[in-house]
Amino acid sequence: MDYCKLPDTGALAARGPDAVTFLQGQLTQDVRRVADRGALRAAYNTPQGRVIALARLHPLDDGVLLQLPRALVPVVAARLQRFVLRSKVKLLDVSDEWGYAGLVAPTSADLESLGIDAAEPGAPRALGDGVTAVRLDERWLLQGPAPALAHRLAGARARGPDDWHRAAILAGDPTVEPSASEAWIAQMLNLDLLDGISFTKGCYTGQEIVARTQHLGRIKRRTFRYRIETERPLAPLDALLLDETKVGEVVVAHAAGGTTELLAVVALEARDRALRTAGGDECVPQALPYAVE
Repeated sequence: MDYCKLPDTGALAARGPDAVTFLQGQLTQDVRRVADRGALRAAYNTPQGRVIALARLHPLDDGVLLQLPRALVPVVAARLQRFVLRSKVKLLDVSDEWGYAGLVAPTSADLESLGIDAAEPGAPRALGDGVTAVRLDERWLLQGPAPALAHRLAGARARGPDDWHRAAILAGDPTVEPSASEAWIAQMLNLDLLDGISFTKGCYTGQEIVARTQHLGRIKRRTFRYRIETERPLAPLDALLLDETKVGEVVVAHAAGGTTELLAVVALEARDRALRTAGGDECVPQALPYAVE
């Protein structure tokens, strides 16, 4: 069995009796749901509604774990810390203690070898010693204390994160890299289509902008998927052009196997149109596994 090592993934633990209540006032997700779910998407925004980071939320016995790009963990921790005040919550960067691994389209035999019953309802699946597994799409995410996760994967073949990141793009699952922090609002990243925003839970940082955008129909840009028929390095915020006019920006891209797969925030009037990079490469629209209105 092969698995993807995910060294660029970090972990921020919010521990304490007020952890859920505290995060409820900071993130777009209804954090109360995390007790029964794994890998819930959420955004942490500026007061102006701009996404600082995208996270996945996991339950802990004494709080909530935020799965983030490793480079953004100290940024998010520092900003959240300003609002702790008298809340009984501690924010801890546990990236060096916590481990993540990814399975891309694993077989039933692969899952069984790890003790995962794919037919078992509910998520996450507890595998013992604090290690859990949760299905995202065709991908399965394993996470837990680093030594326990390493023991669980002993004998499996470790690979780099490339297949995992490429599969995330194919699934239309965006990541906000540090260089693009505060560039977009949550709906531009399709977070409302990915069960990452609660419109009923009440106030949180940036909520007024997110709610106004949703209810007044002001979503003018969305995330779409494109392919370039050559390997071309692209960075977040690189421009995409239609007839020499900028209509979009790269969110995340991955080049391998002679092609480049990418997600980009693009103006709705340019959807379904072939775009070009500043270097002249044609970006051909590709289907997403969910509908974008």
